[in-house]
Amino acid sequence: MKVILALVLAYLVGSIPFGYIMGKLFKHIDIREYGSGNIGTANAFRVFGPPLALLVLLGDVGKGLGAIYLMRLLNINHPSILAVAGLAVIIGHDWSIFLGFKGGKGVAATFGVIAAFNLPVAILGGAIWLVLTLLTKYASLASISSLTTMLIFMILFKQPREYVILSIILLLLTVIRHRENLRRLRLGEERKISDKIEIKKKE
Repeated sequence: MKVILALVLAYLVGSIPFGYIMGKLFKHIDIREYGSGNIGTANAFRVFGPPLALLVLLGDVGKGLGAIYLMRLLNINHPSILAVAGLAVIIGHDWSIFLGFKGGKGVAATFGVIAAFNLPVAILGGAIWLVLTLLTKYASLASISSLTTMLIFMILFKQPREYVILSIILLLLTVIRHRENLRRLRLGEERKISDKIEIKKKE
């Protein structure tokens, strides 16, 4: 019973929509009505600017990291259960109960989950995301590339099989959630992270 409740809690933690909350608190808008409509860091950067986007990033990474540490605080340490908890966090982010089972794409939360399992792998993945984003300005391309790299590192660093399988699942989820971005990339229509979105003032 403790494990089931902990997994439900992991999902609820993952469901916290920091992008939506920041928009309502500081800009008095629904971020889903602007830009790509996504609640994640890239769209927050375009709509809110760097300071609030950083808070969104920290919140989303933090819930992935925090949910796994919460499991460990509850003395739940089996790799299989922790891997399921990590997946529950991402499912919560992507299909948040607080947003009518809609949400973001789970990239930052995935970094948090991986960081809880192996911090160096997450740091390496984050560095690749940052470099590719700066070079290409395409956060979607950087996200898929960095998660692919983290999967490779999880294998090279001989992480538990359960964590490697989770990394594969999270990469596949990321690709699926970015399918429209990939289509726009092929057509040369993808939004760049530097494309500023103007917030409409209410009359």
